[in-house]
Parts: sequence; structure tokens; C-alpha cells
Amino acid sequence: MNTALWMLVGAYALLVLLLVKVLVLTPWPWWVKLGATALVGATLWLSWTSLPQLAGWPTVPAVLPARFNVVGLHVQEPDKSGASKGAIYFWVTDMNLGGTARPVPRAFVFPFSAELQLKTVDVGNKLHKNLPQIGERIEGPGHAAHPNDLSHAGSRGVSIEFFDLPDPLFPEK
Repeated sequence: MNTALWMLVGAYALLVLLLVKVLVLTPWPWWVKLGATALVGATLWLSWTSLPQLAGWPTVPAVLPARFNVVGLHVQEPDKSGASKGAIYFWVTDMNLGGTARPVPRAFVFPFSAELQLKTVDVGNKLHKNLPQIGERIEGPGHAAHPNDLSHAGSRGVSIEFFDLPDPLFPEK
């Protein structure tokens, strides 16, 4: 992934150099040059801000699915110096997606909270015992204000509950 980032930065640098050459060497009116600069700048900004979602990095703006299968998790506790406030990472697949295609895991990050850490540790222990876990995003009063911010109480938001995946029901022969 690191090589891909450097290649992207190199492509941006090449694009900016080409833009500078066009701006300096062409006799175009100033408003055309200004428009070209704004267009290239907007393109660079849009592609750079969309990169985390394309790369699969955890994203806070993305809303956790209503029902999901927990694929993996990681708890980063806050350090004592206060430099890091901590975070809890989940890799989940959406259980509400229809169709025959297998869902692709997505990464989500949440601010560290003691309540979510306890739930996460329990889920992690069950995952290590090969007990599949599902989660539910529960919305309602008294939960966090932001869809993925479980650390601050607000008037409307979400809470996450985890359950063991039930055994499949097979028809009797």
C-alpha cells in the first residue's frame, strides 16, 4: 500500500508540473488559466479524500450497517500521556445485502470507550473460539449523537449489541 501511495503522489506531482507548464507557456486568457487551476485542484482534492474508502481504511463518516457479521476487531487503548485517545476498529460484512454475491468486509473505527471495549473483548474471545458473532446497530434516544460515535451520550444515535450467530436450521429428512 505504501508504494501505491507514493505512485499516487508522483502522479499528482506530474499533473501539477504539466499544469504549471501550460500556465506559463500558453497565451490563453487569465480566466482560462484560473479555471484550469481550479479544475485540477478540485480533482486532486476529490481523489485524495476518496482514497481512504477505496483503500479499505477505517472511515468514520461511513455508517455501520444495521446488521453485520463481525470478521475482525482491534482495540487500541488510550495511552497515559494523552497523545492517543484510543480507538476501536471493526471489520464487518453487511448481513442485509441481498443477492448471491458474498459481501466484502468493510473497516470502521470508533472512539475508545470503556463500555464498547468490554463488549469488544467479549466478542474477540468468542471469535477466537470460532463462535461467529453478529452485531446490530440500535438507534434511539439516549445513544450517541453521531452514527459511529459511541463515546458521547446524545439525544439520538446508536448503540451496538453483539450476539452469537445462531445455528442454521436445516429441514428434517
